[in-house]
Amino acid sequence: MKPTAEPTLELFHAAPSGPSRPVDLIFVHGISAGAWLWQDGALDFFSAKGYRSWSLSLSGHGGSTSDKPLAHLRLEDYAQDLATALDEIDRPTVVIAHSLGGAVAQKLMSRGHRTAGMALVCSVPPYGLMRASVEMAIKKPHLWREMAVYCLHGLAAADMEVIRSGLFPTGIEDDVFNRLAGKLQDESFLAMSEASVSWPPFAAPPGPRPDLLVIGGAEDCFVPPLDTFMTAWWYGTQAHVIPKAGHMLMYEPAGQIAAQTILKWLERLTEAPAGRVSQ
Repeated sequence: MKPTAEPTLELFHAAPSGPSRPVDLIFVHGISAGAWLWQDGALDFFSAKGYRSWSLSLSGHGGSTSDKPLAHLRLEDYAQDLATALDEIDRPTVVIAHSLGGAVAQKLMSRGHRTAGMALVCSVPPYGLMRASVEMAIKKPHLWREMAVYCLHGLAAADMEVIRSGLFPTGIEDDVFNRLAGKLQDESFLAMSEASVSWPPFAAPPGPRPDLLVIGGAEDCFVPPLDTFMTAWWYGTQAHVIPKAGHMLMYEPAGQIAAQTILKWLERLTEAPAGRVSQ
């Protein structure tokens, strides 16, 4: 029997310039994406501000491999990927997680793994996406139907123009979308189901987290503003809802506002009393 190759994690690194910072940053992608999601802007932006920045591909995504088929991967597997990456970085590190990546980060937090801070960007709420799914079914039935097709049968079976209009309600240039769409891949149905139903809960119990930031888009129909506010309430912090922004903030003009919001929060976080940024 031929031996199975050891699983590998794809972890991109952007060397910092500018003032030295006491924490690193690691960016975690959402469904169907990879480390590439953050390479077009976020890594360069934050590394130019002095932050050593990393972007992780979860198992079965991008260049990361797994000893399990994609269909068998769960949030626990993705959370272990993040824990492994944090161990490899081996410095106080702030996690910046988008969409399903936010569920992964919260899953890691529920295991008692401390980070230097956590920014949830258009993140799956701690109680799952069922409420948001019902809202989408009522307000955007065509989008809800195509997302159901995608979840059950994969990207190739879904109408990408409908999904495009949902992901980018303020619009996106054809060449940019086509480049992104060409990199998208299928996602683990198990992981998506855990993020939707959330039973047993993947998140830590409610309680104040002063080292946590919550950001969402005012026009996000995957994680609507109500869920952004509820996530902030869950963790005892303030919600930042960006006007004229959808689910893919990093590819929208409003993403500059989100980046500045994260930057200001990082500066406050690292100026906190000694010990706050320790892992």
